[in-house]
Amino acid sequence: MRIPFLVILFTVFVGAALYVPKAEAGFGITPPYVRNTSLTRNSVYEQTILMVRSTPDAPLVANIGVDAPGIEDWIEIIEGTDIMLPQGEQKVPMTVRVTVPANAEFERYTGRIRIKTAPPEGVGAAGSVNISLGAQIDIDLTVIDREILDFRVRKIDIADLNEGKKVAWLYFPGKIQFGLRLENTGNVPVAPSKVEFSIYDKTGSVLLETITHSNRIKKVDPFLTEDVVAELPTRLPAGNYLARFVILNGDEVKQEGELSLNIMKYGTMQTAGYGFGGLSFVHKVSVMLPIFVVIIIVGLIFYRRHERKA
Repeated sequence: MRIPFLVILFTVFVGAALYVPKAEAGFGITPPYVRNTSLTRNSVYEQTILMVRSTPDAPLVANIGVDAPGIEDWIEIIEGTDIMLPQGEQKVPMTVRVTVPANAEFERYTGRIRIKTAPPEGVGAAGSVNISLGAQIDIDLTVIDREILDFRVRKIDIADLNEGKKVAWLYFPGKIQFGLRLENTGNVPVAPSKVEFSIYDKTGSVLLETITHSNRIKKVDPFLTEDVVAELPTRLPAGNYLARFVILNGDEVKQEGELSLNIMKYGTMQTAGYGFGGLSFVHKVSVMLPIFVVIIIVGLIFYRRHERKA
């Protein structure tokens, strides 16, 4: 009786070792929604959806259909309604763009986007069974009658710079370029209202200069993340300093911190410094006033000549 039992046991183990379960081809999306609760009239919102396949061993076509009564004309699939899922590609993005019209009612809107996949036309063996996979994206949008002016600072960076230079009696300051990556979390274009640096000696104990940005910082459109630059003029000589910065949105401090500031000898860096716009008010007047005087004198001369001829 032992021999048949051992034979049966051996057969079971060999069968288990040789059996490999057949993998089911999976298809999913992330995130499974297009959601925004702070849209305004005329606003544009984009959401990237990743279509994910577990076993991309064959090409597929994703057919996109929008079912959102009343707002279907707001919804656009940037890549088109038929998107190719190439063989070997596990993740393929699609971008849903929502454009809110000027006459939209202030209320909540819902719907869905349906995705169905199938082999490309003419692809597939004769007599084979094609399994259609799909997914659904929920649409949840709210249009509100209120402007939200807000942002997050995702990243900061600062480059070394040349010290300022003196030409005749004019002093052109060095230009600090403070890079900011801003995420607009509101529903209207936004930029920092003020960027301020308090610059100390390298020990951080002696305040040497307090400056604010001098340029018009580029505004970031709603729901986007972009890199912008704040430019600040400094009259400090070459050296290493500690800068304490504050980034404001109105009266609200969005971010503050410390960073090292390296000012190099003039001509060390290739980046350009300030031109006329960086001059102090007194120096600007000293340049412009003689020009205005000359223009007035020339104008008077021509006026008198004209009167004499008349």
